[in-house]
Amino acid sequence: MRGGRVLVSSLALGCALSMAATAHASSVIEVDPPERLFEVIGGRITEASGLALSEDGERFYTIPDAGGPAEVYVFGKKGETTAILTLPTRDLNEDWEDIAVVKGKDGRRHIYLADTGDAWFVRRDKGMPNRTEYRLLKFPEPDPSVKGETPVTDVITYTLAYADGGSHNSEAVAVHPRTGQVFFIAKTEKAGAPVRAWSAPATLSQNRTNTLRQIHADLRVQGASGASFSPTGDRLVVRNATHAYVWWIKNSDVAASLRAKPITVELPTQRQGEGIAFTIDGQALLVNSEGSRQAVWKVPLPSEAGAREDTDKQVGASLPPTLAEPAPGTGDNDLLMIIIALVAGTGGLGLLTYHLVRARRTTVS
Repeated sequence: MRGGRVLVSSLALGCALSMAATAHASSVIEVDPPERLFEVIGGRITEASGLALSEDGERFYTIPDAGGPAEVYVFGKKGETTAILTLPTRDLNEDWEDIAVVKGKDGRRHIYLADTGDAWFVRRDKGMPNRTEYRLLKFPEPDPSVKGETPVTDVITYTLAYADGGSHNSEAVAVHPRTGQVFFIAKTEKAGAPVRAWSAPATLSQNRTNTLRQIHADLRVQGASGASFSPTGDRLVVRNATHAYVWWIKNSDVAASLRAKPITVELPTQRQGEGIAFTIDGQALLVNSEGSRQAVWKVPLPSEAGAREDTDKQVGASLPPTLAEPAPGTGDNDLLMIIIALVAGTGGLGLLTYHLVRARRTTVS
């Protein structure tokens, strides 16, 4: 009867594994593929760096990269350039890297420009020392009626320096919509090099250098090129060439929230992916790229990154709660418990069947 016992146990285990795997697979939420929205067709927009969105979602903002003109490009939902905002002097753009549009405490929305790249190639070619002083530029978002080339006059400049006194290349910069605090993520290309995150003072000063202090030693996002907060500030996204990484922000405490593991979202293939922003409803991401006539893509978020669930797309929507999708970070443990429970239950059924058959044979003989 040893062969019979092995057969029963094998069948029980196989059934359990099959049922558990089915339950695990059925809890997956399908996410729509990325959608190519439009090509940016403005002739001046050839090295877009950063991406931001107006409050109504009707206008997009981007900026030129290092050494480019001190201009902000505004384009519509068909990719057409609607306005060019020109800042007072060209030298304000040593190495612009990111842009954000956030409502301030005065109730007005402001555009933030991060002149926080290290301008390494330009400085090397000119024999200049490494950059250790940076700038954050801020001015009111123009009225939607503004069209064409428009000068910007009321620009506030904040001088920045890192607490370690070093030179850093921060291409990903985000402004929290509730607190107004600004955060910086250094771009590192070398594998294994730490990806540091920094924060500016809660209140910026125009009269002295604002010291950026490290809040995370290594985010592990190699090649970070863009960052943005969700409209409500409950999430932070950081992107590189291939993926976006989403952190939930609890109680506006960015430093503490970054200790958690981010949710990874695959991005569409781009020539040189740069900027990233949330859609107005916070349900998807928007990404752009350097180069002429490059597309802006919309990337839907999975439910665990904050998108509302569509029950029509949930394969396991009718499953009981015990087989619902596990909370992030607990899925493997829950799956193991399901397997153990099913093996025990199915094994017990097999053992009962064995004894009944044996008893019947004894009676017959």
